[in-house]
Amino acid sequence: MILTTLVYLVLAANPPSLPPGKAKAIVEHECAGCHVLKVVTSKRASKEQWSVLVDQMISRGADVPDEEIETVVDYLAKNFGPAKGSTTVKNPATVKSPDAHKPVNVNKATAAQLSKALGLSPEQSSAIVSYRQQHGNFKEWHDLTKVRGIEGEKIEPCKDRLAF
Repeated sequence: MILTTLVYLVLAANPPSLPPGKAKAIVEHECAGCHVLKVVTSKRASKEQWSVLVDQMISRGADVPDEEIETVVDYLAKNFGPAKGSTTVKNPATVKSPDAHKPVNVNKATAAQLSKALGLSPEQSSAIVSYRQQHGNFKEWHDLTKVRGIEGEKIEPCKDRLAF
């Protein structure tokens, strides 16, 4: 137990440092405002996935100038991209689609529309529609987690685009 406490204190005292790069200061300032940097340094994502994540963080209040967004995405993808030799399975919720930024009304959308807009599997989208038909309209994004097979981690990144 003492060893665990010591390791924790050492890690807390020595937060992970970011590799040098043009966007290092922006990432340190903007990401560390809401997360410990370990959240960023432990994440492995493709450039597409980082782009979606950065857009989400900006929509939640990260102050990244428009002209620096691509620089930040490039920096994150270069330094925190998929591990070499690994096969990264893309999370459909983080892959950009033409409808990736359009709002979707979860109380009116068809299963196909939900699947396309939120990156859900056809089974998950159908489960949402069935649940809605049996239990009535959803009132907030958390209600979607009541649907079997729908996890909060899957829906939360899309919550700002959900209409009720």
